[in-house]
Amino acid sequence: MHASDFSHALSGVRYQIQKQREGFTLTFSQKQPAGAAEIRGTQQLTHFIGSGSVGRSYLFSVMGFLFQAPVSYYARSRKWDLAPGYQHHDDLFLMRPVESECLECHASRVQPVPGTQNGYREVPFLEGSISCERCHGPGKIHADGIASGRHAAAKHIVNPATLEAPRRDSVCAQCHLLGEVRIVREGRSLSDFVPGELLSDYAVSLVWKSITASGLKATSHYQKLWQSRCRQMSGDRLWCGTCHSLHSPPNRQQSADFFRRKCLACHQQNDCRESTTLRRTRNDHCVQCHMPKAQSLEAEHSVFTDHAIPRRPLAKPVDASPVADNELISFWGPKAEPRELGIGYAQLGRQLQDKNQVARAVGLLRAAEAAGHGDASVLLQLAYASDQLGRREEATSYYQRARQLDPTQTVASVNLANHLAMKGQTREAIALWEDALLRNPGLESARVNMAMAFLQQGDRSSAEKVLKTALGLNPVSRAVRRLLADPRLARQR
Repeated sequence: MHASDFSHALSGVRYQIQKQREGFTLTFSQKQPAGAAEIRGTQQLTHFIGSGSVGRSYLFSVMGFLFQAPVSYYARSRKWDLAPGYQHHDDLFLMRPVESECLECHASRVQPVPGTQNGYREVPFLEGSISCERCHGPGKIHADGIASGRHAAAKHIVNPATLEAPRRDSVCAQCHLLGEVRIVREGRSLSDFVPGELLSDYAVSLVWKSITASGLKATSHYQKLWQSRCRQMSGDRLWCGTCHSLHSPPNRQQSADFFRRKCLACHQQNDCRESTTLRRTRNDHCVQCHMPKAQSLEAEHSVFTDHAIPRRPLAKPVDASPVADNELISFWGPKAEPRELGIGYAQLGRQLQDKNQVARAVGLLRAAEAAGHGDASVLLQLAYASDQLGRREEATSYYQRARQLDPTQTVASVNLANHLAMKGQTREAIALWEDALLRNPGLESARVNMAMAFLQQGDRSSAEKVLKTALGLNPVSRAVRRLLADPRLARQR
């Protein structure tokens, strides 16, 4: 991977990535109007996630808190560019928090600081990539037994291939099945899942009932395989481990023969209807025709293998938008309960800006609450939904109740503070913003709103201090610079 220099037209930000002895340094800059000096900033990219076969995403640390860098390296095009999700921002988005739920599918033995959104110990994770225990369960008893010569300790190691199908498949699904949205069950934590258990006891993956509503995403391999005719005909005999050899994967030169042999374990050579000439041109590479690589819906420069195993490649990409009157269903396991469905509709309704889905969510969430399942997650989604539907008093009440059950909810603290500030309860609002910033110092909106509250109180010194801290975190922020130019602050200087 080499140094890079590119610009993003929408935000006017220029990015430069330089290779250093220990990793990469990101420099960003933005020209200013009326001949003002160019604004620049730097961040040391301290960690990366991703095997590199598709690409790598980079992280940086601020005061022990991890954030995603706005740039990624893409293996297929062999170039640096904006990370997925950053293309549509008209300003530099520098403070996207890296939460442990995300990091745990890319690293092992993650060490988050309890009570924070994205805070970690000095060493954020003890093992890079995915360790043995992610698939085989805790290894201490096994390791202690081997060290003492008691080889019977091997029975404590889980071999996914020997498990009954739902438990076997749960091992892969913990990271490779998200569906449209995955909802953690009440009182559960995905970090407590141990290979050999049922993932459906910990979380519900919701998908649209109409499969035409599902395009290709980075985490849709599992879902696509289950939609394939191969899976439908083979049943539980076909799973991820049927074709993938995690301990000894084939290299690029070996892959055509390796995967062809996997296909021929079920199919016959003469099953293929393509011409002999075409098959030879493609080196009898079954995957090239029947598991083609397609553009990801999430990243402009990323392509992923289509595990739906189509007989013929689609002529055009699948429309990823949900069809009218579509409904969410549980991908597997028990039927989804009102709590899980309500949270799912609320999250997707907010993402899609669909008030019909939000209204649908409210009914389900209220039913869940009435049935005694009004945990902090339910109350928080009811607060979001009330906000989206313009019911401010109702939203305020739900935020307050959510925080009573779980004070670590940073977004609840920020949004509740916003509501209280609008009602003139400035002191209470400032306390909530300060609490949220202790859990995630990158919450720029909290700093901006807190500075405005200080200005309203006539405390210009505190307002300027808050804004200068925000500017140190993101020197290119237009919102912070605009407020620093407020005449009320200029009078103090």
